[in-house]
Amino acid sequence: MLRLQDVSLMRGVRVLYSHATLLANPGERIGLVGENGCGKSSLLAAILGEIPIEAGEISAPDFQHIGHVAQDIDTVDEVAIDWVLSGHAPLVAAKKALEEATDDMATAQAVATLAELNEGAITAQAKIILHGLGFTEEMTTHRVKDFSGGWRNRLALARALMCPAELLLLDEPTNHLDLDSVIWLEAWLKRQHATTIIISHDREFLDRTVGTIWSVEDNTIRRYAGNYSAFELLRVERLRAQDAAAKAYEKQSAHLQSFIDRFRYKATKARQAQSRIKMLEKLQAVEPVRATREWRFEFLKPERLPEHLVEAQGVALGYGDKEIIHDVKFSIRAGERIGVLGVNGAGKSTLIKGICKELLPMAGEFRFGQGLQIGYFAQHQIEQLRGDETPLQHLRRKAPDVREQELRDFLGRFRFSGDMVNAPVKPFSGGEKARLALALLAWDKPNLIVLDEPTNHLDMQTREALTMALSSFEGSLLLVSHDRHLLAATTDRLMLVHNGLVTEFDGDLEDYAKLVLETRKATLAAEKVKSDSAPSVNKKEARQQAALERQRIANLKKPLQKELASVEKKLNPLSTELKALDAKLADTAFYTQGDQDEVAAALKRHGELSAQVEELEARWLELSEAIEAIV
Repeated sequence: MLRLQDVSLMRGVRVLYSHATLLANPGERIGLVGENGCGKSSLLAAILGEIPIEAGEISAPDFQHIGHVAQDIDTVDEVAIDWVLSGHAPLVAAKKALEEATDDMATAQAVATLAELNEGAITAQAKIILHGLGFTEEMTTHRVKDFSGGWRNRLALARALMCPAELLLLDEPTNHLDLDSVIWLEAWLKRQHATTIIISHDREFLDRTVGTIWSVEDNTIRRYAGNYSAFELLRVERLRAQDAAAKAYEKQSAHLQSFIDRFRYKATKARQAQSRIKMLEKLQAVEPVRATREWRFEFLKPERLPEHLVEAQGVALGYGDKEIIHDVKFSIRAGERIGVLGVNGAGKSTLIKGICKELLPMAGEFRFGQGLQIGYFAQHQIEQLRGDETPLQHLRRKAPDVREQELRDFLGRFRFSGDMVNAPVKPFSGGEKARLALALLAWDKPNLIVLDEPTNHLDMQTREALTMALSSFEGSLLLVSHDRHLLAATTDRLMLVHNGLVTEFDGDLEDYAKLVLETRKATLAAEKVKSDSAPSVNKKEARQQAALERQRIANLKKPLQKELASVEKKLNPLSTELKALDAKLADTAFYTQGDQDEVAAALKRHGELSAQVEELEARWLELSEAIEAIV
């Protein structure tokens, strides 16, 4: 359990929040949200005891029972699988006890502890986590320091997930993951039982993983029931109520003050005036809502909109002699909005580099339409910004003949104004640099925007602004992103890069999520079969051992299979009812022409069913994996 009692926290002389009192119940999954710089990461650091609080008290589990993502792991010289296993504190302690045992009794105790923990099962769990986060079997034998920064972040996340934690703290866990790994992580989080606090700017991820929101706002932390979408609605209602209360206060206080001003000095009304003064003093002032202006920008209308933009004919792409994708055949036409799916390393970025003319085909050819203007955004665009130059200087190089005020006005649309326009880029945050790269892209008025993971450094507000800008963009779009909200809102066609091929994906993102989980499950099962196939020495003895092993496995699986059947029996009718309700609620006539009490009842029942189905599906998946893990 985690409890914050009247907590106050400062950064320098600035108060981040004060008098925050919150309780996280066992097993509760919480999304911690708020503007950049409001103190979300600082709260996690305070819970871990890494920074002091100014006032109040934080009650949390012991440090060894808190799972969190380690920082600065670039010099770790351990093999990846061993370092991830070191996140399992009880296993590490048992191994250390065995190494330090000085007599038979201590040795026997340590061996018994290790047997009870089942090191084999823990190692299998570590491999499942690593595989879920995109690591191959071979990669688990590489040393941590030899991985790139993104993969080291995945290793740190895997190690945190290995901890048999009572409290799990995750700060932007999806930032360095591809969509497949994000989908796996969601499923994993739904099955684990630790109290979990997640900081994320991925609204779809929060919607699918948390049931409570802690929002840092108004110099405190407020609790909202429900996922992120529910929080948005509740917060809007609270702000409306606060605004209404402020207006009521202003009206009542103005009325009282008017009476006081008129009759304070009249003998016949003096007593009533004094009474009104006391009433005014007791009247609770309500601070009006400080409306935060939503930030919006736009991609300007392209100067030309050719019908045919890009066509690939039998294209093969790769690096050196290594071919990554081959026989690529597709086209991008005016107005098309395409999302590109596939695991890390499948070739998504390779495809995009070919389309953006940064990589020449090894075979085949790209045909580019006359008047094609590509606006390309990727991580290396951010890295190529000149640290000693200002945003104004960056834009000036693109438009040397344009008036400075026009350049300043344009940069202002991307929240670069005042001193920031003339500040060197080097100390900018990742999000600020990404905004500048988007501004430079927008200036060129492209008719094909190509984005490769554009949201990695963006906060929730900027992601929403990008979503709105892309939704209203009049040109074509090619998008690689692990942000499903962005993909769903801005694309209407999906392509899958898999096994060296680029194909149309016939389905939506929900279908893709199911495919990812089923594929990973099948791959794990195949690897288990492969590892189990060892040659036998004595056939008779091997048969006896195999029979005993089958019996042991059957005994272990039996209660799990029985519960699995029970879960399926409960799940089937609820899923059928939920599907029927989905169809009813998808019909707009049901809202406009139907009985409103029936509509309210249907919405309530839909919420109940969704929660029950999600819980049963999570348990079904947990039982299925537990059955498969029995060896």
